[in-house]
Amino acid sequence: MAKQGVDLHTSPLVQMTAYEMVKDGFLDEHIHFIRQIYQERRDVMLRALDRYFPSNARWEHPHGGLFLWVTLPAEIDTAELMHKAIANNVAYVPGTAFFPDGRGHNTFRLNFSNAKPEQIEIGIKRLGEVIAAELEPAFA
Repeated sequence: MAKQGVDLHTSPLVQMTAYEMVKDGFLDEHIHFIRQIYQERRDVMLRALDRYFPSNARWEHPHGGLFLWVTLPAEIDTAELMHKAIANNVAYVPGTAFFPDGRGHNTFRLNFSNAKPEQIEIGIKRLGEVIAAELEPAFA
């Protein structure tokens, strides 16, 4: 009843498409396939973070999903740092977008699902260089 009040029904084309995807096991096969790809890309990103990020950076090891959460030292503002990252052809989503109370200024979210492993390696290396340059004045 609630759904009818919003749109009356699901489009017959969408219903037919969904049916075709599930009737012969395509969806199950695709999920298995894509999980392998995402796991490989996640693992490439985790290894690259170990290799290229400063030792005072922290990140989560996700057991699912498409994203990886990174925390930098408190003095780093990832919203401002993003401009330098973009200038170096790499991007992320600043953490403040995920906190309604303004926290998360030193955090960001990385997506590992959309890039090939070699692109992930290059991107994390570039981002590690941007972060290192930002931290450098504190250690000078």
